[in-house]
Amino acid sequence: MARRSAPESSRRDELLRAAYAVAARDRLGGLTIRTVAAEAGVSPGLLLYHFESKDGLLVDLLDWMLAHTIVAGEMHRQPPVDVPAERWLLTLVERDLRHLLAQRERVELFYDYWVLGTRHPVVRRLIRRALHRYRESFRPAALAIIATAPGRFAHLSADDLAGVCAAFIEGCATQTILDPDRFDAVRAMATLDALVLDAGRGVRFTRT
Repeated sequence: MARRSAPESSRRDELLRAAYAVAARDRLGGLTIRTVAAEAGVSPGLLLYHFESKDGLLVDLLDWMLAHTIVAGEMHRQPPVDVPAERWLLTLVERDLRHLLAQRERVELFYDYWVLGTRHPVVRRLIRRALHRYRESFRPAALAIIATAPGRFAHLSADDLAGVCAAFIEGCATQTILDPDRFDAVRAMATLDALVLDAGRGVRFTRT
């Protein structure tokens, strides 16, 4: 396949941004070649040139969205030398929780794709790969915690700790969509903090 030129690559990104605008507004049910073309101010033929079909557009939009949402992001760094490993891990969780709450429409759209993935193998594979990558992003901090207290974590692995961190964020995401009136991010983070750290050393997750 010929490599896309820079202008074509830029145009494709513009079309995906237009597709995201449509999907965020009208959800996946409103995402069609014609609606995205109208949003982008181009012909439907140009959309078909870049994505071949509506299904191709759906898949490429998911791939694009996963590169700009909570399950991608920057890889989590090792804790600074002057920050306890447990504190650093909770700081990372808090950061991701704040990020999640600031992008509700993307989370809602992600769950639309989740449902689609039950009958669409390519979508399911992309979501699984992204969630695995997200869990892996917690490994450096998890390894640092185990190194500081090997006896305490003798029966746990970095995968165990990283998986719990990712599951906490993913569970919060579910609650923000399915039960937003009852979900309280401040209390969720305070509860996690109480489970991990001694009283008085808690993360102060405050509303902004």
